Amino acid sequence: MKLRQITVLGVLAILFTSCLGDKKTVDISEMGDISFVNKNFKNNRINYAEGMSACDKLSTQDIAGIYGVSPDEILLDDPLKNQHRRATSTPVCSFYVKSGDSDFLWLRGSISVSREIGKDEFMGEVHEATGGGENWEEAWAMQKSISKSSEWVENLGMAAVWNANNKELKIKFKGYTLNVYPPNNRSNQDEVAKNRDYKKAAIDIAKAAGYIN
Repeated sequence: MKLRQITVLGVLAILFTSCLGDKKTVDISEMGDISFVNKNFKNNRINYAEGMSACDKLSTQDIAGIYGVSPDEILLDDPLKNQHRRATSTPVCSFYVKSGDSDFLWLRGSISVSREIGKDEFMGEVHEATGGGENWEEAWAMQKSISKSSEWVENLGMAAVWNANNKELKIKFKGYTLNVYPPNNRSNQDEVAKNRDYKKAAIDIAKAAGYIN
């Protein structure tokens, strides 16, 4: 990786993790280690397409089953299916679990698809340095190396990493990255007390949405 790319990534990652209290001392041995890449990956189950929905196959019943509630307690907001919302350039869907006496206590989550940016495209070098470009492996390794709450998840896509602090599952596929944020709310004490396995919930959501088996 070019020195400039390393510098850009390092600054962005340190600022990001510092703000979220997730920073740890850089592990030099992890930075260049790309053994986390799934050598058994064959093909995408869903390919990126302009104007695609991020959650076309995901239903309120799916999320209700994962969270053990009634489908009536789930709201699923796909901009492509909501005439009151404008579809964004990044396919994204939001979902809510109606938990508590007010919407302040509802659990909130989302799923989004970020297209891989070519190095010759606008801001291509920045995307390359931050893991959203064609050569993403070293950037992912560096991000993992400075995050104390991140762990690799084996056999998901080309690579996958779970960040417990952010409650984010990131899966790399050919041509794009999938980001899954399972519904949660740190202000909802009843939900916090359940000590839910959010990593499993995120994986189950990615499965229900059709991205992985």
